[in-house]
Formats: sequence, C-alpha cells, structure tokens
Amino acid sequence: MTGNFPHFHSHIVLLKGILFLGCLFLVIIGCKDDKQAQIAQKVQERVEEFKQKKKNECRLRLRDQAEKMVDSILLAEAKQALQDSLSKLRPFRPTQPPEVLPIDTSRVAPLFRSSTGGN
Repeated sequence: MTGNFPHFHSHIVLLKGILFLGCLFLVIIGCKDDKQAQIAQKVQERVEEFKQKKKNECRLRLRDQAEKMVDSILLAEAKQALQDSLSKLRPFRPTQPPEVLPIDTSRVAPLFRSSTGGN
C-alpha cells in the first residue's frame, strides 16, 4: 500500500519527526522553567532560614541584655536595702541582769512536825 502512496509515507515520517522535535523542545523548555522555579524556591527557602536565624540571634542577644539589666537592678536594690537597714540600726545594749541574791544559809526546818503520840 505504501507503494501506491509514496508521498504519504514521507509525510508520516516528517510528522513523526516534527512531533518528536516538538516534544523534545517542550521537555527542554519545561525543564528549564522547572529548574528556574526550583532555584527560586531554594533561594526563597534559604532567605527565610537566614531571616529566622538572624531573628533568633537578635532575640537571644536582647534576652541576654535584658537579663543583665534586671540582674544589675536587683543587685543594686538588694545592696541599697542592706545598707538602709543595717547602717542605721546599731545593736541595742543589753540591760544589766538582775542582782543575784545571796544564798540563804539558815538551817532547813521540817515542813511537818512528826507526832510520836500514835495518832
């Protein structure tokens, strides 16, 4: 059958070639766009990671500075309170203990009299 229509066969080969080249062209273009999209996506991800890293570093620095300031304020307040309460108060002088009476040297007498009479 191809003998009757020789130009038909060449058209099919030509169409197959054009179709193949068209598909190849679309794949190359598609891959190029895909690579550009992937590159853009990776760049965006790295930029976001960098921003997050810098934000965390700034927060840590800010927290450390705030902790130092709070510690300094608390220490100053503690020193001030210590100086206020101890520098003005002197320990009081204890009072003299009461005078100790001399020990009684008199003879001890029995509390109850014993009766020898039987009752």
